[in-house]
Amino acid sequence: MIKRILKNKKLLFFAILILVGIFYFAYSKIKNNQVSEGYILAKVEKGTIQKSVSGTGYVTSTDVFEIKPTISGKILNIYVKEGNYVNKGQLLFVLDDSDIKKQIRDLELDIENSKLNLAKAKDDYQRTLRGDDLKKSYEDLLKNLNDIFVSYPDDLEKIRKVYFNKDLDSTTYNIDYYLYYFPQSSVNSNDLQKTYNELKNNFVLISQNLQTAKFNTQNIDYNLVKDSYNFLLKTQDFIKAGLDLVRRLKEDLSLSQAYHTKQEIIDRHYNDLNSVYGKYSNYLASLSSLVNSLNNYQDTLRQKEYDIQSLELALRQKENKLNDLKEDLKDYYIYAPINGIIQDVNVKINDLVSSNSVLAKLISNEKIIEVSLNEIDAAEVRIGQKAIITFDALPDIKLNGNVFYISPVGEIEQGVVNYLVKVSMENNPQVKIGMTANVEIITQTKNNVLTIPNSAIKSINNRNYVEVPDERENITQVTNRPIKLNYPPKRVFVKIGLSDSNNTEILDGLKEGDVVIVKKIENNNNNQQSQGLFQRLLPNPRQFAPQSRPQNIQRQFQRQ
Repeated sequence: MIKRILKNKKLLFFAILILVGIFYFAYSKIKNNQVSEGYILAKVEKGTIQKSVSGTGYVTSTDVFEIKPTISGKILNIYVKEGNYVNKGQLLFVLDDSDIKKQIRDLELDIENSKLNLAKAKDDYQRTLRGDDLKKSYEDLLKNLNDIFVSYPDDLEKIRKVYFNKDLDSTTYNIDYYLYYFPQSSVNSNDLQKTYNELKNNFVLISQNLQTAKFNTQNIDYNLVKDSYNFLLKTQDFIKAGLDLVRRLKEDLSLSQAYHTKQEIIDRHYNDLNSVYGKYSNYLASLSSLVNSLNNYQDTLRQKEYDIQSLELALRQKENKLNDLKEDLKDYYIYAPINGIIQDVNVKINDLVSSNSVLAKLISNEKIIEVSLNEIDAAEVRIGQKAIITFDALPDIKLNGNVFYISPVGEIEQGVVNYLVKVSMENNPQVKIGMTANVEIITQTKNNVLTIPNSAIKSINNRNYVEVPDERENITQVTNRPIKLNYPPKRVFVKIGLSDSNNTEILDGLKEGDVVIVKKIENNNNNQQSQGLFQRLLPNPRQFAPQSRPQNIQRQFQRQ
């Protein structure tokens, strides 16, 4: 009885292990399917890019704060007196800003003029791109080619008769008859026969292309123009080869005052060849003019594209300079960095001051953050910039602040130049003096710009690009899960702008709603890992064999 119970328990134990193994195996399969090989995608969206610098400092307070300008200038207005209580952000002093305002006005006018020039250049480019005059010439060309090709078979047959009939001698071709008089000539009757056959075949092909082009005159068929020109040029050379022989014979007869018994036929050959040659010379002159126009058209387009790019670059540079001037203008207006009482106003209107001049003192006991930044980060920081403040001791608290002081002189520590930056912050009773504070200063913000995740940006030969799914994928929705693609991704070069810790601004190359590849997911899981754990969950059955039990337990069961 006891043995049966133990045996059943052993079977139950094995069954439980098997079920656990099956469950894990199934779970591994599901997990593998969820994280399968594929691509993580994202859409190009409009959003906000914030560039920032970070530093760690400490909470402190100040009883007396010296108010100093960041630039030199002349005091234009004073809005406080000693003993006045002022609020944070209240205007205290104004420096003479007439010069910088004039620079801003002049630059704004220059930018408007640049925008007009750019718009004019783009309109001019579009007109050139449409090629109204060129298309009119192209349509005329198609008509001329049509007229040429209507008579071309008759002209070619006329030349054939001159070359390959036997009007002059019943035993040989006319062209060989002429070559008899000029054996040193480079002309060969076999070559002429070969050229004649090529012209016949090419005429059929070009005629077909011409008929197609006549129904689509909006798009210039450059190949047709090129092929037609080369075809007519070859025809002209074909005519000239025989014409030169006939002309030389006529000239020799005239100089020797001789009369040929076949003079009438020779004259007819000459007239036929000369008339056809003149006709095709005129055709080529007309066509050559159009070919030159096409070449000039392409050169003009490239030049206009270059001009537009130059104007756009110059405009961006002027806009950046304008933004810098507007930022500099803020330095002419001096505001109260914190709440407090004004003490010791040391200047009067029209006084000249520098960045070391103390305009007044502000008495306050408000808490502030002092943070030290290296010279690279400090160069990005300006007074008035917003800051986000967090605390190691208070992880649930996040406060807003503003930069109100930047030390004009750096301190060198172990070969590194650091600048003291002071940041005001919102009042919170939980914040204590001496606490460690993490400060993130927002140095630049761009709103409503095209953005993509940073991981989508790649580079090659100093050019940035992204990979996008082939348009045949027809992807309209994206999720965080990987997706398999049926076609190789395509590469699109882009111009990038501002970047933050997550996203990058796209200036050119993509539009809103486009889909980009963020990263590729590769399935590194394998069945051996699952089998390994399965084997660990199901140990070797031999270790549960009866002979593996201790002998005293076996004897105990036997006694029972």
